[in-house]
Amino acid sequence: MKTTIVLVGYMGAGKSTVAKLLAEKLAMPIVDLDKKIEESAQLSIPDIFAKQGEAAFRKLESQVLQESLQQTGIIATGGGVVLSKTNRDLLKDAWVVFLDCQDDVLVQRIFNDRQNIRPVVQNKTAEQIKEIYQERKPFYNGVASLTINTSSLTVDEVVQQIIQAQQTIGYLGPVNSFSFQALKQVVDHQKVVEFASIPLCIDALLKEKLDFALVPIENSLEGSVHASVDRLYDQKECYVQAEIVLPIYQQLIGYDAKQIKKILSHPQALAQCQKYIEEHFPYAFLEPVQSTTAAVLEIAQRKDKSLAAIAGKQAAKFYQVPILASNIQDNDFNQTRFWILGKKHLDTSRLTTSEQKLTLYITLPKDSPGALHKVLAAFAWRDLNLVKIESRPQKTKLGEYFFIVDLQVNRPHILYQNAIEELEALGCVVQNLGMYPVLHHS
Repeated sequence: MKTTIVLVGYMGAGKSTVAKLLAEKLAMPIVDLDKKIEESAQLSIPDIFAKQGEAAFRKLESQVLQESLQQTGIIATGGGVVLSKTNRDLLKDAWVVFLDCQDDVLVQRIFNDRQNIRPVVQNKTAEQIKEIYQERKPFYNGVASLTINTSSLTVDEVVQQIIQAQQTIGYLGPVNSFSFQALKQVVDHQKVVEFASIPLCIDALLKEKLDFALVPIENSLEGSVHASVDRLYDQKECYVQAEIVLPIYQQLIGYDAKQIKKILSHPQALAQCQKYIEEHFPYAFLEPVQSTTAAVLEIAQRKDKSLAAIAGKQAAKFYQVPILASNIQDNDFNQTRFWILGKKHLDTSRLTTSEQKLTLYITLPKDSPGALHKVLAAFAWRDLNLVKIESRPQKTKLGEYFFIVDLQVNRPHILYQNAIEELEALGCVVQNLGMYPVLHHS
């Protein structure tokens, strides 16, 4: 997250109002540049213009802006801050948000706030105000790191866009992988970063190089994605923010079906199409790669007719490699669960779903007969519905496991907390990955 955010835009764009809420959301101080100028000059801005002229005002504005940029906070600037080349040069190294607005909306806002009208638009007609705005607009765009049209947005929506624009979400790339398709269901304005492998993506999140990470967690045909579930074991820093369930349709992609000798894809995709491969290409060599889309990219680059990939149709279209056979997965109900992981809260208000889950990693006490039965009983007598239980090795020594437990959240939350407390009283180690909304994408 940036330590200094500068808001620019014309009068009526909402800079002061947005700055106030943004500062509150991010727990950062706010700097109203015009007020700071008035404090420095001990004059109101209209009086500075009247007594000292615009040149003196711009000089003072540059001094105050330079001082403010050295501090942490949200800076709400005056509408004419970009008129000075000195100011524009100062803003080049800052993270600047241009609050744009439609001409008619801007004029209406200005005329509705006559008591705070600035000298530059005093006694101006609507058309003259629009003309001034259009003259300044190239300067606003020239310094902007982000532009938001505020015409039809609430203040909350503008603030949310600013916050999201500073967030980064990692995913298993390249572009048009199934992970990328899942990501598009939840990403608004965040910056996306692709990774070559799942462990690299999760490690970047744990090292705070990312704000969030989207990873595949389970497939309906092949079960859990071990690279994801195992990497999350025994860490207490990140939680599941949301789940996206995506239908997976695999395609055979290549140049000539008759010449195929090697098929490339992610191990999960190869396993999902095992029956098709055995029937049509029983002697083909299967080569696992980091992602389905990476397989298509390699074929596109090599243009070797003896190679084929298994991946989604979006990857075939993106890399312009023909689809030789469609929907070759072993089951038409092939779906993959993806988790968005993060250390901080992700706004999931756009996910229109009422379904929620809770995921726990549970390690049983050693040498405790009936421990698993007691764990299940803690959920059963509270009428808490388990939708998944799976054991995974702790990777310490043979015979030591932890359990992955998914629960449907349809009961009062206190019951789930009480169940966790009961498990801990039994001597279990409980890693709570959090409650999260579940979105099914058709």
